[in-house]
Amino acid sequence: MKEKRGGVYGLYFNKHGDIVDYKQLLSGTTRNCSGGKTTWNTWLSCEEYGRGQCWQVDPKNQRPPQITKLGGSGGNYEAVAVDHRRKRQPIFYVTEDSEFGALRRYMPPYSQATNEPFTGWDTLHQEGGSTSYLQFLDNSRFTWTNDEQAARNSQAQYYPNVEGVDFDTENGELYFVSKKKQVLFVLNLLARTYTASTTKFGTLQEGGEFKQGPDHIATHGDYLYLTEDGGTSVGAYALHKPTGKRYAMFEAYTGKYHGDETTGLQISSDGTKMYAAFQDCGCSGSNSGTNPNCGCLMEFSRDDGRSFDGATVGLKFHSAS
Repeated sequence: MKEKRGGVYGLYFNKHGDIVDYKQLLSGTTRNCSGGKTTWNTWLSCEEYGRGQCWQVDPKNQRPPQITKLGGSGGNYEAVAVDHRRKRQPIFYVTEDSEFGALRRYMPPYSQATNEPFTGWDTLHQEGGSTSYLQFLDNSRFTWTNDEQAARNSQAQYYPNVEGVDFDTENGELYFVSKKKQVLFVLNLLARTYTASTTKFGTLQEGGEFKQGPDHIATHGDYLYLTEDGGTSVGAYALHKPTGKRYAMFEAYTGKYHGDETTGLQISSDGTKMYAAFQDCGCSGSNSGTNPNCGCLMEFSRDDGRSFDGATVGLKFHSAS
């Protein structure tokens, strides 16, 4: 692994959804991975290597990138989700893609600001925040502990190599996936209970197959979207949360995509556009994103122009080559 060759870039759109600019926002970092968005519309970029940190990046480029309090002494960080129900004290959840990683919860100091918005850039750089770690107690209950080693042991036993994470505001639930065990976990943060279900979807009734490790995830309305790491037909998939039905959104069927990774899953603020990337994009000689000349970003939209939140009656997804 060559360090200090990563970074963050921004794509800029006009009101019609056309790309109007592209520029680098962060450089000199290492293996920048999934990350996540803050409620004040900055980007958190996680470094996925042993001494990695989580950086806050300003898409307007008015502030220089800055290491946040999320990463502590460093780790193999992957993704960030935010519980923003408390406007004066949002809660951040950070995953670590390592067998003996530790899924951490960071609570910044309570904001004393008198005017809205109560939180912003400085929220993740102030002293006085607290970090705790996820520990499973058994097959249905969990707690947050200050014992980091106990949390690392828990991750190794129950959910090694955590990848994507997202927070469902409507239900107050935290979703995350273990790539190694191919399991989706849903934490009920109020009851401190959890459920676990396999992501080995296999061959899907509507077409396509999901047989490899889950990667990035995104909740949107009644659906949870997942990307795939490895296999012969990497793609993105949808899980209908109320019914458990599973669909393939898109897949790469051609042999040159064998072992690739679908990543960068995002949905536009109005829900009408889905974005995802193939890390290698069939590029000859690439290996897990190490070739800077490989990779491709894709944009998807529904034929009827409506949202991906699944609110429309009769919504149905199809695989495409």
